[in-house]
Amino acid sequence: MAPTAEKRKVGEADVQKLRQLLEGTDASVLTPSDAGYSASIERWSRAAEKPSGVSIVPTSAEQVAVAIKYASEQNLDVAVKGGGHSTAGASSTNGGLLIDLGRMRKVNVDTDKQLFHVQGGCLWGDVDEAGWKHGLATVGGTVADTGVGGLTLGGGYGMLSGQRGLVIDNVVGATVVIANGDIEKASKKENADLFWALLGAGQNYGVTTEFVLQAYPQSDVYMGSMVFLPTLENVTKLVKAVNELYHIPEGGVSKSRGRGMGLLGLAKPPEAGGKSVILFFASHDGPEDEGKALFKPFSDIGPIVNTMAAGPYPQVNKMVPSMIGMRSSMKGAAFVLPIREQFVSDMLEKYESFSVQCDDAAASLVAWELYDPTKVVASEEGSFANRGFHLNSLIMPTWTKAENDQQCRQWARDMSLMFQHELETHGEATSDGIEGGASIRGHKGAVMLYGNYDQYDEKSKDIFGTNYHRLQQLKAKYDPTNVFNKLFPITPEAASNGHL
Repeated sequence: MAPTAEKRKVGEADVQKLRQLLEGTDASVLTPSDAGYSASIERWSRAAEKPSGVSIVPTSAEQVAVAIKYASEQNLDVAVKGGGHSTAGASSTNGGLLIDLGRMRKVNVDTDKQLFHVQGGCLWGDVDEAGWKHGLATVGGTVADTGVGGLTLGGGYGMLSGQRGLVIDNVVGATVVIANGDIEKASKKENADLFWALLGAGQNYGVTTEFVLQAYPQSDVYMGSMVFLPTLENVTKLVKAVNELYHIPEGGVSKSRGRGMGLLGLAKPPEAGGKSVILFFASHDGPEDEGKALFKPFSDIGPIVNTMAAGPYPQVNKMVPSMIGMRSSMKGAAFVLPIREQFVSDMLEKYESFSVQCDDAAASLVAWELYDPTKVVASEEGSFANRGFHLNSLIMPTWTKAENDQQCRQWARDMSLMFQHELETHGEATSDGIEGGASIRGHKGAVMLYGNYDQYDEKSKDIFGTNYHRLQQLKAKYDPTNVFNKLFPITPEAASNGHL
């Protein structure tokens, strides 16, 4: 079967065959008339929802393997849902076969080896809570209800990244159901090529039913949020404080010393009564007195809300509220320090203007994510091609009415373009990428955009850069008919001289 063959929708005969194949197991085979179907196709963003032809809700890798083998042989369209946070609709299928891992949420903690064995349907909150019972943590997502699978397979930034690198830098092993239905173990010692591909491009190679993550001793964290009125004086002071805390002097280390993250954001939280504010979410992995000293320049500005306090590590990934049931999308961009106060003011003006034009989108967010990337840059693990001293920004329109889809997504593109122009103002040579997109070009030929955020216009070669060719070869080995093709799909390359 050619890898470009169009995938087909599920028919009644497929549903009956799948029920037969999974008979005697506790896997659920759900169609629109079955209880539980609606929950299987729900997504964090309502704009990313699609009606599957059938939803398979397994409890084991073996059950996943049965469904994937059948889908591959029958050329069915396939999607995989972990946490359901993809705003590009990559975890949804219109009429195809959906693998919903929502019943596979066990976390087993090996305290002797300090390892987490995490099933593929887990959310980061599951991992945080399980590890905390033993005083352990690993690099995880910054929002507790984000799925482990999607975030990990795309690289993964978290509060501990300044000390421990990306999530993929802490993956020890994985269990993967590949396109032919085989269940494979992957690590540096076993199927090392597949393991390399998983760490950055994993959504293209199978269904990961278990991750093995390195864990570390973890104590309380100093964390919380501050809310500021968007005055020119506050913008000036906030930008100065951010730059001083997170800037890395040449040949030196940042004042944050890699022990925390921050998020500077423009938002209209409900408690602000429809008014725009500047948010600062922050964390410091250290004692309270140390954290207070680090963030004193911020508290001295005079926030109208200040929740900074010491608390258990799992709370750090619950600081950013998750609004379920809205229409939302993510558009990524890149920026470098120092942030200019004029740029923040310009973005604030555009944010306000958009709020007037689309009063349905008051929950939208613009954010500058802050941390010390030194540890991330030092690693070369996996196929992830976007390491650099740039930082990630997020433009996230959030709205309720389907008729506003195009307007909200276009606003995100326009705001992203402002980040590109700001890079040029800093003297950075921006790149149009290999096949589109706009950011700094990295040393691996990829544009410096975080694929887990940027799900609009960029092509696969933009995200994977010079790693793309090797990924094509591995795609031909593990998924020659392109069963897994939803987010930054990789075209399989034909084998050369009978081997790869």
